[in-house]
Amino acid sequence: MVLFRSIVLAFAVTALSGYTLAADIDFGGHWTIDLRSPQERKQMIECGVAEFALKQVGDKIVGTHSFSTPGCGRLNEGGHDTVKGIVINQTAVLVVTSGRNGGMVLGKATRQGNQLHWKTVEELKAGEVEGDSPLILEKGTLLRDNRQTQK
Repeated sequence: MVLFRSIVLAFAVTALSGYTLAADIDFGGHWTIDLRSPQERKQMIECGVAEFALKQVGDKIVGTHSFSTPGCGRLNEGGHDTVKGIVINQTAVLVVTSGRNGGMVLGKATRQGNQLHWKTVEELKAGEVEGDSPLILEKGTLLRDNRQTQK
């Protein structure tokens, strides 16, 4: 119910602002952010990365995501189609599901060149294990990784 309400709210807000569903910006691609501190980078600590691998067809987006803490202590591997959404004007409205505990968030992404600006807007569903983080990126600027290809 919360998911439905949030999606309806997102569409209602854009309807009132005279939106178009034409996808002017391509959100497809592989996007990454290094979550390690400068010291962790210097020490070459493994993991500490959040990623989105998105495929866009028209105004629809599907994809995967992952999140790992520095040192690889905790991991959310996402999974097939754990990111779903739609492009409205210059913004991608995405629902992201944790492969770690089933938690779901509603977020938005905007593009500026090779940067994807991501922000979680609302938790739609808490994860199955109370107190366990779904390990979904809260907020950040991800960079396009042209070495990766969308499958």
